[in-house]
Amino acid sequence: MTCPGENRKLLVLLNPKSGPGRGRETFQKRIHPILSEAETSYEIHITKCPNYAREFVRTRNIYQWSGLLMVGGDGIVFEVLNGLFQRPDWEKALRELSLGVIPCGSGNGLAKSIAYAKKEPYDRNPLLISALSAVKCKRTSMDIVRVETRNQILFSFLSVGWGLLADIDIESERLRAIGDRRFTVWSVARLIGLRTYKGKVSYLPCNKVPPTENMENGNIYHKDYVAENILSHSRSYGDELDRCCAKPESEPKGFYNTFGESSHDLNGCDDNDVITENLNLETENERRHRLDSFYSATSAKSTYFSTGSVSSYHSMEDNDSTEIGAENICNNQVMYGPSSTLPALTTQLSNCWTTVQGEFIMVHAAYQTHLGQDYFFAPRATLEDGIIWLLIAKAGITRANLVQFLLGLSSGTHVTCPGVDMIPVKAFRIEPMEGTSGHITVDGEEVDYGPLQAEIFSSLASVMTP
Repeated sequence: MTCPGENRKLLVLLNPKSGPGRGRETFQKRIHPILSEAETSYEIHITKCPNYAREFVRTRNIYQWSGLLMVGGDGIVFEVLNGLFQRPDWEKALRELSLGVIPCGSGNGLAKSIAYAKKEPYDRNPLLISALSAVKCKRTSMDIVRVETRNQILFSFLSVGWGLLADIDIESERLRAIGDRRFTVWSVARLIGLRTYKGKVSYLPCNKVPPTENMENGNIYHKDYVAENILSHSRSYGDELDRCCAKPESEPKGFYNTFGESSHDLNGCDDNDVITENLNLETENERRHRLDSFYSATSAKSTYFSTGSVSSYHSMEDNDSTEIGAENICNNQVMYGPSSTLPALTTQLSNCWTTVQGEFIMVHAAYQTHLGQDYFFAPRATLEDGIIWLLIAKAGITRANLVQFLLGLSSGTHVTCPGVDMIPVKAFRIEPMEGTSGHITVDGEEVDYGPLQAEIFSSLASVMTP
């Protein structure tokens, strides 16, 4: 049933190209029966191109719906989140509408993290657990990270990456035809041709570091590592940063210093249409769009209504321009959101910050436990702890240790891998050396290679939870 006193429908945004391209079939066979049984009325829109979901939530009257349920992977979540921050009324939107996700993508980090936080048996039936989150009318606050580059401002819910993991994520796109195995294949390739990246990483650490539990073999915050790599600063910028050294903070909850059958399609497409949509003819030179937001050539703009157990399908006319040019115009819109408390990206940092300079294998920041269904990246993270878990691996770590790290990602045992440090921080800045090249990702989306800084805002959004 719907929430008490709630007469509005749930908005469902479905990406038909997510994962293996069976988003609509999955929704019809697995999710619709649950929503119908729970008497949860909904309205579904099929995404048609990259950034369709982003432009949709930016321009529509979203308050006619009770919540936003995304069917796809982390890509469509990224689109919707940033679309909300392009609204002048972003605060009201985030306050009144919770976000839910049905995991149908290649990367389902948020769905897995929500289930893990609520101690739900996600792996047994991910779709059931996530669908129940949409009908139980429960919501939990979630941290959001503001990311600033030279050219844009983004809002992130999952991670920022530079180096090895970002390379594997982006470059393995040319092997999409083999599914998730592409990550394994490209991991081997990158280990054979291991790269290092010169630059500088700065971070604003949490003031109090709690003792590490059950991690006797872990690398507990190497003070020597920090001391020999610190760059001193002689000036302080900004009142907020000046106060950070003296401002008491609540103790974080934990700290690791390691790295260690067929069916009818919803929009009435025949079998040939469905097969066509599952094809991906992307070339390796094509700039990567969101992993779960590829163009759907045969998707009609459509709405599927459900009220109780009675459902009907309505094919709607293309009488608006939500999808027209969405891919090209969304990044030109004004980005709202909370104001930054950090100094400008081009200015020096105060001595409240710790700076590490040299050659890096990877730098990866996460604020959810899981970066994917099988990537247990930050075991101590919670949905609203106000902490960015910053992982730093400098050049010099052995390939054997990197293999240990990659193999341990699925279980969380990578946190015992020597040679890598994971540090709880409030903000960080990545500055690749000028003239170099590589990949930097935000929630799996590649951004321009260059300086980037990020800060966390606690409990800024809310998510549907079981």
